[in-house]
Amino acid sequence: MEQHSSERRVRTQRTDRIESRANGLLIDCRRAFHSFRELDELAENLRILSLNAELAAGRAGDKGRAVRSLTQYTRELVNRLAQIQGEMHELRGQTFAHSSTILRSLTQLGLFERSCQLVADGDHDERARATVNRAFLEVMTILVETLDEMANVVRDLAGRTHGVEEVVSQSDSIATNIAIEAAAAGVHEKEFRTVSDTMRTYVDDLRLMIDDAADAVRRASEKGEALRRMGLDTLDDLNRIA
Repeated sequence: MEQHSSERRVRTQRTDRIESRANGLLIDCRRAFHSFRELDELAENLRILSLNAELAAGRAGDKGRAVRSLTQYTRELVNRLAQIQGEMHELRGQTFAHSSTILRSLTQLGLFERSCQLVADGDHDERARATVNRAFLEVMTILVETLDEMANVVRDLAGRTHGVEEVVSQSDSIATNIAIEAAAAGVHEKEFRTVSDTMRTYVDDLRLMIDDAADAVRRASEKGEALRRMGLDTLDDLNRIA
């Protein structure tokens, strides 16, 4: 009886830790997605800026040739942002689906733990205990599999965040190169410099967005990996007891 009581305490404590970290993981994921809420708008601003810059480059003739090439490259970056945004929408949907499964599994585990307590306190044979423990193990298995999938989603989110970071770096380089071309553009210098300065403003906004999102993703990654290990350890213990 004392052994069963000790096992229940360990199981309950571990489930509580899983629930606490899972809630923290979901909060970090929501924060990361929230950080990118204005990504669509910034991508559209960059697209419009590139179109206006290309028109200005056309008016500048030969002196605008390099700027025209840079603005075409900017549109490629805008298309990349649109692709990343679409992938993030898909990851957000997966996150919400996994969140529902995780929360449902944790609720079921709580019910099973109370059932285990009632079985242990009552006059029940080992067969009844084994039945409850098997049911607990099945729900825990589903939870661990979902946590594993959630950790994969977080890794994918980290990859998309890195993709936006690359776009930011390349856009910053384009703004610098346009400023260089502006210095030799004669009467078109002011127009090109305005394009460069405006692009830097968008780049700064993207960088702020990335800084907040990257911090949230880093925290989510740490929690996701910790949950994965914790869940696997729990399954190993339950299989050993079963």
